[in-house]
Amino acid sequence: MSFEHNDFAIFANFPHPVFLISPDGTILEANQFLIDKYFSHLKEIRGKNIFELIANDLKAPESSAKRKAVVDTVVSTGQHMIFDEDAIVGGIIRSSVYPVKSFEGVVTSLLIIAHDVTEEVEAERQTRHTDHIYKALLEDIPGSVFVLDDEYLLISGNDHALNLFGDKRGEIKNNNFFDIIFSEDRPRMKKILTDIIESGHETADEVRMLTQDDRNNFNWFNIHAQKTLIDNSIYIVLVCLDIHHIKISESRLSTYKKWLIKAMDAGNAGVWDWNIVTNAGMWSSNLWDIFGIEKRPGVYPTSELWLSAIHPDDRERIVDSLKRALSLQKDLSAEYRVLRPDGSCRWILESARPVFDKKGEVKRYCGIAIDITEQKKFENEITLIRKNIDALLQKFHIGWFHLNLNDHSVTRTIEHARIFGYDNLDAEWSFEKFLEHVVDEDRERVKKILAEMLLNHKDFTTEYHIRKANGNKRKILSSGSFVYDDLGKPSHLVGILQDITDMQNDE
Repeated sequence: MSFEHNDFAIFANFPHPVFLISPDGTILEANQFLIDKYFSHLKEIRGKNIFELIANDLKAPESSAKRKAVVDTVVSTGQHMIFDEDAIVGGIIRSSVYPVKSFEGVVTSLLIIAHDVTEEVEAERQTRHTDHIYKALLEDIPGSVFVLDDEYLLISGNDHALNLFGDKRGEIKNNNFFDIIFSEDRPRMKKILTDIIESGHETADEVRMLTQDDRNNFNWFNIHAQKTLIDNSIYIVLVCLDIHHIKISESRLSTYKKWLIKAMDAGNAGVWDWNIVTNAGMWSSNLWDIFGIEKRPGVYPTSELWLSAIHPDDRERIVDSLKRALSLQKDLSAEYRVLRPDGSCRWILESARPVFDKKGEVKRYCGIAIDITEQKKFENEITLIRKNIDALLQKFHIGWFHLNLNDHSVTRTIEHARIFGYDNLDAEWSFEKFLEHVVDEDRERVKKILAEMLLNHKDFTTEYHIRKANGNKRKILSSGSFVYDDLGKPSHLVGILQDITDMQNDE
């Protein structure tokens, strides 16, 4: 940068501090703004050392040392630098340091221009704070969240979505959303999203999607989609809830398929944000419907409005849970009923977490409310079915067991215990305890069969002999099947066994 002292006149009326210094910090030139703002008490600052003035006159030795370090770097590298620091008189100053070089390339002086960027930096901080709130809302949703543009390109998503559907190498981000939709469902899904853009109506549907674990097979998801406008641009927000385990249950319990689909149909989910200091809140549009509250002018989301929708029998319990979460600054998780104006009740699953500000204080909570009424009905139906099945198995002297592959805990029926010679379920049961009952000549064969089954995730059926608790030898027929989690991995082993000794003797 070539610069002469007489060129400095262009900065005379510059509305920011501008000055020219030698490499050792001696002030060569300075505009009037710098003098009026910082050194108006001095008659002349030219010829004085800027670092000494800052350290002594302005009582800011740390700022002086920082500026000297920057100047030394610019002198040694010959490259200009820009840095921010807290201003001596308040605010934030962004300084640009430009080296002035001789024809031989030696730095002879430095031109420094300072700008007050307090408002810009504060705006950036506020934007980041808002981004953190919405990020927390997205991550609190118990499912995959996608944001698409009007050309159906995936521009954003929560961590759950990106991990589940794969974005380690950019497989889905900025690509067409339909690439992860099962081919047979793509035309229908495209029509749904096109209708949303044209009509603005929210919709929910079931669709098959391809996860990163297996691009050749699909998982079932319930997708809730809605249109939104951001900076006058159209976007689509999709919440995808994994219902694959429900579909697996439907295939295995074909006789109950019709009512199972209805019972497990995913309800709408709504998100909210609550300022615990001002009591001001934000609800997504479908949250009003979930709580059964009419959205009308003059009615705003508050904690009192939310509590008014809760069933009177559940209200005190939820208030206690809320107070406990607030006092401990912990997550809130609760199930409760809402009482609608027509007298109907709906079950709600509430999940929320605190949002910490830069001081580590909680000023807001954000969360999600999901209508789980149909799931509650389904759970009651399953409980009834299981009781009936247990009674039927007991009548035919068939034992049932359930092995958790994660913690290896075992659940079994009383008939299972009786087959091994026990009158109750008090005795602790485990895989090792089971092998102790298998006779010596069958034990290694049974262990080998079960090891291959666990390794290859295949169902099994086998016969073997056991000795009951009283020492009697009996022949047993066993069979088992795997139950898979949301990611398609085996999580449980469910099976039955029957004493076939008398049956074979009769034959």
